[in-house]
Amino acid sequence: MTTKIYISRDSSALSVGAEKVAIAVAQEAKKRGLDVEIIRNGSRGLYWLETMVEVATDKGRVAYGPVKAKEVASLFDADFLNGSSLNAQSHALSLGLTEEIDWLKKQQRLTFARVGITDPISLADYLAHDGYKGLTNALTLSGADIVKVVTDSGLRGRGWRGFSYWHQMEYRAGL
Repeated sequence: MTTKIYISRDSSALSVGAEKVAIAVAQEAKKRGLDVEIIRNGSRGLYWLETMVEVATDKGRVAYGPVKAKEVASLFDADFLNGSSLNAQSHALSLGLTEEIDWLKKQQRLTFARVGITDPISLADYLAHDGYKGLTNALTLSGADIVKVVTDSGLRGRGWRGFSYWHQMEYRAGL
């Protein structure tokens, strides 16, 4: 069975050694004869924990961090591929289930919902996570229907003291 391991590839993670960690994980897995798939994703925003390594388990993704390349072998020794982080004493870098980390647990991500989940440079991964779904839906609507959907959504502009985008357009047009 292939174990999925997620390691950020954004600039902040790369600046603290994420590429070296990914290489070390791949080399250590190969050395031990373990079948892993390393998925490069965007950082979840917990920059103080980068390089954060997440392992997909049947209970959810389990996080470790901040991981340095020299610590990778000890993660394998602690059986991190099987979610050992769920045991409190398993490894000093154990963070538990990613979605249960306090800083993430308190958030409701909308715009950045896929960050940390998908590979940011993979179109196939984007499509597999409903990428372009809104565009696909919009292409089936008439122009008037699109205006109605946007108006009904309550979408607001970034300025104008909360006036809707359409109100701003009417104002500019002198209506």
